[in-house]
Amino acid sequence: MTERLDGASWIARSVPPGQRIIRQITASRVDRVEPGHSLGQTFRTGGPITAVNVDLVGPGDAAEAHTADVRFLLRLEDTSGRVVAERRFESPQLVWDYFGPFLDVTPMAPPGDYTVVLHSDRGAIGWSTADSVAANADDGVSPLPVDGRALVDGEPVEGVRMIGIETLPAPNPIFRRVVDLDAVPQAALLSATILGTGVVRINGIRVGEEMLEPAVTDYDKTVLFRTWDVAHLLRVGPNELLLEAGRERYAARGGDTWGWHLAPWHREPTAIARLDLVDADGRSSTIVTDESWETAPGAVEADRLFQGEDWVIRGGTPDWKPVTLVEPPSGKLRLAELPPVLGLPPVPACVVEALDAHRTVLDFGEVMVGRVRARLSGGPGGKVTVLSGEQRGDDGAVLCNNPLVAGQAQMDSVQLETGVVDLVWEPQFGYRGFRWVQIETSGDVTVEEVRAVPLYTEVERVGELRAAHPVLEWIDAATARTFRNNLHGIPTDTPIYEKNGWTADAHLATEALLHHFDLKAAFGKWIDDHLDAQGRDGAIPWIIPTPGWGRSSDPTWSSSAVLIPWYLYREYGDREILKRSASMISRFADDVLSKLDQDDIWRRRTWGDWLSPGHLVGPEGMAPIGTAMTVTMFRHVAVILAELGHDSADTYERAADRVGHAYHATWFDPGTGRYAVDGVGHRQVLDILPLAFGIVPEQHVASVRRGLIEDLDSRTRGHLDCGAVGVRHLLPVLSAAGRDDLAISVLTARTRPGWGAWFTAGESTLLESWDVDARSRNHYFLGSVAAWIQQRVGGLRLTEPGWRQFEVAPVDDPRVDRASIRHRTPLGDARVAWQRGPGGWRFAVEVPPGASAAVRVPGAHADLGPGVHVVHLPGSQPQA
Repeated sequence: MTERLDGASWIARSVPPGQRIIRQITASRVDRVEPGHSLGQTFRTGGPITAVNVDLVGPGDAAEAHTADVRFLLRLEDTSGRVVAERRFESPQLVWDYFGPFLDVTPMAPPGDYTVVLHSDRGAIGWSTADSVAANADDGVSPLPVDGRALVDGEPVEGVRMIGIETLPAPNPIFRRVVDLDAVPQAALLSATILGTGVVRINGIRVGEEMLEPAVTDYDKTVLFRTWDVAHLLRVGPNELLLEAGRERYAARGGDTWGWHLAPWHREPTAIARLDLVDADGRSSTIVTDESWETAPGAVEADRLFQGEDWVIRGGTPDWKPVTLVEPPSGKLRLAELPPVLGLPPVPACVVEALDAHRTVLDFGEVMVGRVRARLSGGPGGKVTVLSGEQRGDDGAVLCNNPLVAGQAQMDSVQLETGVVDLVWEPQFGYRGFRWVQIETSGDVTVEEVRAVPLYTEVERVGELRAAHPVLEWIDAATARTFRNNLHGIPTDTPIYEKNGWTADAHLATEALLHHFDLKAAFGKWIDDHLDAQGRDGAIPWIIPTPGWGRSSDPTWSSSAVLIPWYLYREYGDREILKRSASMISRFADDVLSKLDQDDIWRRRTWGDWLSPGHLVGPEGMAPIGTAMTVTMFRHVAVILAELGHDSADTYERAADRVGHAYHATWFDPGTGRYAVDGVGHRQVLDILPLAFGIVPEQHVASVRRGLIEDLDSRTRGHLDCGAVGVRHLLPVLSAAGRDDLAISVLTARTRPGWGAWFTAGESTLLESWDVDARSRNHYFLGSVAAWIQQRVGGLRLTEPGWRQFEVAPVDDPRVDRASIRHRTPLGDARVAWQRGPGGWRFAVEVPPGASAAVRVPGAHADLGPGVHVVHLPGSQPQA
């Protein structure tokens, strides 16, 4: 028996038009509105409106729009001209992208005729527009076309604007087939996938342990499925096969700034399954999803990607109807090879606090990811609402405000239409990030045994570190905890606010993460997502997968396409990783090369040194960071292609040299001997990146290092003043300058900005930014420094792909007199335990078979082969 879905049909449940999205997602022109004028679009909906997205274009070309200073108003009006919802936008840093601007229509607006109006106060704003609406037959599951007219200053014109109207979704469907068996099969293999996500049950028993299947992909390119041995779940007589569908990103609903609900692949949930049976005599039979299956609304009345699940518990049997056979998704079906998301044992709260008679807050002690499970009893009319979040307000109530999505984020509910006793309830189709959970009840209902069910990807732990300094040890451990909270099919930036596969978040931290986890399969799948996401022009998006948002290249962010394959190759020594990615890598590099300005400077959109203290994009602007990152990206491309024997490697090495020279010529200040942007004070990142990437001419290295060190010593008093990109490279730059001591000071400072402040505050995970009002408490990219801690505090650094050679070279600093580190390499465990005392250094080193190690301290070294070694080396006595 083999894993396959041959002969099976995709099935769905048809839903009324009023419960589907209305949208126009393509354009043939851009209509622009000048200040004092307006553009509009009318539409009609048969269901209540909860959100409206529009696709707007900034002033100027793509390279200029991100710096344009604009001000405009979006307004939703009914037929009487009454304003139903409005929002003002004003910023020179707006991201002009796929359906970014949206209106949150709360409370929801009733069905009817409406107009969305764009008023410009400053700047010529464009609205993407199609010449006409494409005529499509209604299949009962796909989004509906816009029924309305485009407007200019209130007057109709030909065409239809790019717009998405979100309505109340239909209940999640369930599908079933009852199969009579004369005997229990000797073997039974079930292959299935449910889009966007789902649960399979046979005779009421859940199939498999996977909690969030399938992992998100670009469903127009790839659809993943899994298989299970299910013979033990079958019996003689009738057997019920039940598929419970959730929405996730394939059928996303709710309204958000990335347009997940407006993705090209969007339809109502759909499923495909095949059950292969072998009886005791070796005869085979097959059951597949086809027109014989039935469907009905499930208990989940509304399922929204960021907001949560609304359940209704009804009495009686479902109203079964025939399924609708639908066209397959465009993506190729592939057996999933990445590790699944599993549920850990339920966790009780550490503290339970009653806010009033109907509201209770539970504290689970640390930031985690998962969902709540509770036991409910009550009569008709009872309702339980669960709000999950990482923060609390002054009144003790849980807070979870997400301005990037419409409606209340992370709120699940269950409504009783029939009485229940000891009903175990748990949301099924998503996950929440939280430390605190607020339970609110109304009507006749009691809630008991509330537990958190953590949901984590089953990746193997391969490393650990212990250090004499508690802050250093905490940074490394917190980085691992935070990343684990963000790995659910893709590496995400936060489990609450975005859940997106932000490319730089991952590539900045990959080297550190590989110490902790075996990521070959998990990140291998994500590299496949990169291949699917790459545009025809070679562009790599900012988030992967993407519904269409952020599709242009950014050398600072999109370099994940180059850097992550390189880090994986270095870790595992597998050249196939590079071979699989080589075409993508060179096409991406060519796209960046083609979009450099004529002076070899990157002047297009980049997220820059994101979230430096007190800033989003730092005052130095985007161009220096994008240009410097272009240099290191080209150098890595050259190294990868040379490793594979490609003649084109020299092309990218020369490109790196040109762009590096351009960086130096543009921003080097001979008067100070450091880098600067006109009108901006000293910015540490302007020196960090050229030092890290070999951009600084040899004769200026000393002055640039001196300027950076003086700034850290004097102006910031041992604190960093850079964002995610600068942080990644700061500590290696200080080590190269012989200032490990300053690196330790930056890492261990107990006041903001820095990790020590989070440690002192009792945080269990890393925050999104250095500032007091950091939005997310579960954001791992500032943990990139853990790589330096592992290499310079733990003392373990690979020097040849696959760990065939590694170096043991810890810092010589009185604040850290011992550490130990273990890492499972492809060759076996590498271990180091070191201690420094008055008489010198003592090392206990384990070198796996097939590897060699070099132990180095100032003034002494030892070369080691495979085996367990104890090495003593002389050293200076640490000073108090």
